[in-house]
Amino acid sequence: MKLYYLCGNYENYINSNTLNDMIKSSMKYAIRVSALSMLMFGSMGISAQQVHTAEWADGVERALVYRPGDYGSKFYRIPAIVTAKDGSLVTVADKRIEHNGDLPAKIDVVSRRSTDGGRTWSEYVTVAAHDEIGGCGDPALVVDQKSGDILAIFSHGNGLWQESPAHISVARSKDNGLTWGPMLDINPQILTTDPSGKQPIKCTSAFASSGRATQLDNGRIMFPLVVREKENPCFKVYAIYSDDCGKTWMVSKNPATADGDESKIVQLADGSMIMSIRNRFGSLRKFSYSHDRGETWSDPVPVEGLPDPRCNGDIIRYNRDGHDLLLQSLPGDPNGRNNVAIYVSKDGGKTWPVKKTVVTIPSAYSSMTILPDGSIGILTEESANGHYSYDIWYTRMPIEVILAGDKK
Repeated sequence: MKLYYLCGNYENYINSNTLNDMIKSSMKYAIRVSALSMLMFGSMGISAQQVHTAEWADGVERALVYRPGDYGSKFYRIPAIVTAKDGSLVTVADKRIEHNGDLPAKIDVVSRRSTDGGRTWSEYVTVAAHDEIGGCGDPALVVDQKSGDILAIFSHGNGLWQESPAHISVARSKDNGLTWGPMLDINPQILTTDPSGKQPIKCTSAFASSGRATQLDNGRIMFPLVVREKENPCFKVYAIYSDDCGKTWMVSKNPATADGDESKIVQLADGSMIMSIRNRFGSLRKFSYSHDRGETWSDPVPVEGLPDPRCNGDIIRYNRDGHDLLLQSLPGDPNGRNNVAIYVSKDGGKTWPVKKTVVTIPSAYSSMTILPDGSIGILTEESANGHYSYDIWYTRMPIEVILAGDKK
């Protein structure tokens, strides 16, 4: 495994305590360190794209992408990653400028991209900035495979606990994440606060589920929306979808769950769909199923083999090189946000016999993508010191390493 330490504009060093914590978190690997002494020379004026490496023998590579303190922000959270049509990697995250709280705090959605498989990363680009309405946060990404456009879907303004909905907004990149257009507010198409309204959704507040949106085989783009009604403390999760690459949006006829949280959608080989739903009460992940391209959803059921310590995660289908797999990323500790792992199903999500741990430290939200060479790229929130301040790391992992699972 290669470990890349990227130096930011504001702190061109990694202190020895942080370095030791990072190394200790990966003691399960056979470590071969190269040029580590260079890490401590912060006065050398190292740019944001220069890296130093520590190498392991399993073909895994690591890079630090978002770090608290860089680019004028105290915190970063809520990662998302996609592979653009040109093969570059595009990421977004919350730039939580003043504190680590959710919206309506002062938050920007920012992006970094890589053109070499995640070894080096560009300077930060602002996708959506906070304004007089409020912050922008909880982003999700999706690539339209026909046009190549990348859509960033996020919440703008109020958070989930205010008495009026956040503005669900969409920004678009037409150049593989280099630049982003203005945000489009889609609330008038999907939400209403009118108590007598049937469609769009009647709610007090709502937010877009962060991480990754989905494109189906017919081009339909879809993401889960979490809503709260004033008279109901539970969180309903609807599917929001577009058949014209994000110009207009519609709402599923029923929620996939009447009491869920952040969710992800994946399409299976037979065209049916799974919504993987965060369990607000812990225990096991829940799945809801759709057989009409997301217009209606079944009642959710718990999934044996997928522990869920009340955390966001990702689910993708891997259908390359003779494989047809589902990969689900979640914290591997059923009791807390620790040890993010990738779980593997070989039967469409019925069983999950393989678990590959990505990191062995406190870690939370994650987002995955398939790279052009067939390996998996995953962004993870990680806290080597066990605090509620996360670095966001990128890990590139060959599919063979994932399928081998953890050594018993």
